[in-house]
Amino acid sequence: MINPTPEQQAVIDWEGEKLVVNAFAGTGKTSTLVKYAEKHPELRMLYIAFNRSVREEVDEKFPANVLCKTSHQLAWPGFGRNYAHRLTNSLRLFDIANATQSEDWVYVKAIQDTLKNFMCSVDSQIMLRHCPSILMGEVKQPFMAHDVVRQSERLWHRMIDLADNFPVIHDMYLKLYQLSQPNLSHRFDVILFDEAQDANPVTHDIVFRQTTKLVMVGDAHQQIYRFRGAVDALNAPSLSEADRLWLTHSFRFGACVADMANALLAMNGETHQVVGRGEKDDILIDVPKKGFPHRAILSRTVAGVIGSALEASSKKATIYWVNGIDAYRIDELINLHWFSLGKRKKMSHQRLYTEYRNYANYKHMANTSGDQEMLQSIKIIEKFTPLPKKVDVLRKRTVDTEDEASITVTTAHRAKGLEWDIVEINNDFPNNLFDPEMDKAAFRDEVNLLYVSATRAKKTLIINKLLVNILANVAENEKTAKV
Repeated sequence: MINPTPEQQAVIDWEGEKLVVNAFAGTGKTSTLVKYAEKHPELRMLYIAFNRSVREEVDEKFPANVLCKTSHQLAWPGFGRNYAHRLTNSLRLFDIANATQSEDWVYVKAIQDTLKNFMCSVDSQIMLRHCPSILMGEVKQPFMAHDVVRQSERLWHRMIDLADNFPVIHDMYLKLYQLSQPNLSHRFDVILFDEAQDANPVTHDIVFRQTTKLVMVGDAHQQIYRFRGAVDALNAPSLSEADRLWLTHSFRFGACVADMANALLAMNGETHQVVGRGEKDDILIDVPKKGFPHRAILSRTVAGVIGSALEASSKKATIYWVNGIDAYRIDELINLHWFSLGKRKKMSHQRLYTEYRNYANYKHMANTSGDQEMLQSIKIIEKFTPLPKKVDVLRKRTVDTEDEASITVTTAHRAKGLEWDIVEINNDFPNNLFDPEMDKAAFRDEVNLLYVSATRAKKTLIINKLLVNILANVAENEKTAKV
């Protein structure tokens, strides 16, 4: 940052106890925080990063008076390291089934969800409200929510028992850290809390217990992890008296992408607008015949990512997968392929047979529920046949670095925090945004995800049919307003 904008300068010059910075996509929030830290070398600061990759990136940018950590890294020395030999990435249904000696997978899944909900809550003990909603509603199950709570409590105590061997996950030791009510105020004068719109409630609680100065930074319209229990800490009741500043000038893109972003912001009731101050950009509705040397394709679903990669592979493109090809569970799609053909022996596991009678039943469930992941999976296995051979070709066309690729593929969620010159939005986003019956929270989530996706583009944004319709609606509304 050479010359801060007036908005950025206001953040750098801020003097107070609590500050909320609402920063639209590409507005230089990190560089602004770096300048703020440089202006106050006498203050000891803790920067809490959203994930490890962000922490590693910003760690090199901040001055020596700032310690950069993720919330899990804060919890590791006192708690996490004690469970290092038992750590696993996810709480597996198989382990819960063994521990409870149950073969009722709905029951086992309910316990898994209850434990996850508790570990992402601020509560000190497992309660009925942590149970999946299906147990608390009208749907009658052959077991009671109280029993799920009891079994969840038993497994929680096994997890925290240092002498036990039951697997633990990273959120478990973060939860223990939160329950210990750590005091960070004696080590730091200021906490810089980034990406606060997607705060884990546990991290949220840790931060708000401190007596330090607090700078919360984020974009409420980039909240895309509500399904994981994330909360928008930017609008927490405890911040009702906080100072509030805005960063609205984006240096990532120009006026065209800004127009698309503003159309989406308006759909969620935002009155502020993002100003595109990047290079000249444009919006296309299709990939030109001459193509591009490289473009990123962002999908709503994992199946959509695989589908876009298979399509590109069929055209002899070289493909880079954000976080690696194995993160996208292609083997699950191949299992569905064999399931659709009734070739049970070729499947790597039999989970589909435990959940569905046959492929026709799977398709019926997909169409009835409208589950986008299932619908996209069906589309792929019926379009790319024989799928195993197509996947073999795809793996051969996959490269290890983005510099080698002509196509980058990823989900909209994984794209958060990234940017590319040319971005294409896949057509697997749900098209029910114009349905007046759509749940308001779900509507906001989907619009936020479209906003995150669109604002990854720096020079060219290739929009899908849904975004075309949104822009058409904006144009029609503007035309009507002038009459």
